Amino acid sequence: MVNKMMIKRTLAGLALAMTASTASATELPLLADPASAKVFLELRNIQQLAGVMEPLLSVPGEAFRVIEGDFVALGNLKIRLVGIDAPEMAQQCTGSDGGFWECAAQAEDRMREMLRSAELVECFSNSRDNYGHYVASCQADGQDIGARLVEEGLAWPNREQGYYQPEVEAAQAENLGIWQAETLPPWEWRSQN
Repeated sequence: MVNKMMIKRTLAGLALAMTASTASATELPLLADPASAKVFLELRNIQQLAGVMEPLLSVPGEAFRVIEGDFVALGNLKIRLVGIDAPEMAQQCTGSDGGFWECAAQAEDRMREMLRSAELVECFSNSRDNYGHYVASCQADGQDIGARLVEEGLAWPNREQGYYQPEVEAAQAENLGIWQAETLPPWEWRSQN
């Protein structure tokens, strides 16, 4: 009896997944109720994420070269971390004492430290930026590197992508790093320099 129920649930799940994968956004209004619409959208998201589950690469952290606080390279392969924007190389940040500190160098150093100490770094990507660099989420020994940099106040969450809100709120609450005093975010700094 249990096996038949499991088979029925599996078949129902597959049918819904197939429906979601073949349906388009224009078909969404045809769904009868808000609950069905929510299930449809969640299944579409699962379908999209399923293509990203295989890592772009899986290597020891020491193999990477840090270019900036949110940008690394492995040989000719260049990877920009998704969801964050670290200080620019020439950018300084305002400290709580009103002076300046080398926030870009500190973000790079922290990235380098996380990578060097990691036995395994895995990066997941299915897109490239306008320069041909991979845009990826990278994990050092299972820990999201972008989340860690934001949580430590060494990077801003990307305002357009909306990632890492709990981490940025924690860093702001503790006045860590870039949040210890008003500092221009990198996108504004770039537009002025």
